[in-house]
Amino acid sequence: MAAFSSNEEDRGQWDYELLHDGAVSGFRDEEHLSLVVSHLRDLGYGIAETRGCHHTELLQHLLSQVSMHYCGWSVKNLDALRYIDFSAVTGWALVIRDFDLTYHADQHWAREVADIVAEVSYEHLLRGNRLLALLHCEGHELKLGRLGGHEPWWRGTHRRAASVGP
Repeated sequence: MAAFSSNEEDRGQWDYELLHDGAVSGFRDEEHLSLVVSHLRDLGYGIAETRGCHHTELLQHLLSQVSMHYCGWSVKNLDALRYIDFSAVTGWALVIRDFDLTYHADQHWAREVADIVAEVSYEHLLRGNRLLALLHCEGHELKLGRLGGHEPWWRGTHRRAASVGP
């Protein structure tokens, strides 16, 4: 089963555009991020959203909003992302606003989270499921390096904003 139909690709939906560039996308403008989140909701995505903070609290808050197949998961282990339930949604978007706060508190941990999300997203895509991570850092980009084989694309307020979406 393909993760996207040719109609979805031709319409230039936000989810297709984001996943095309890699599972993890960065946003320098919170208003632009909010617009994309709104479009994803309209497409039927489940949205799990938090603000950057201490990493244990961040994971606990984020993962508590996601439906899981397996209830034995732990917020200390991101393998829980492998058990996301996609049955009632088009896909899941994990949104972390002010990600720079988490990054500056522990750069290694923040990068590892982004890398694991990218890796698990590809595993879900193999089964036709869509998992995105949307990271917000107001006004700047973080050097996360390659994640799941892709470099994150940092979007400004003008890239594809007017032309993408149904």
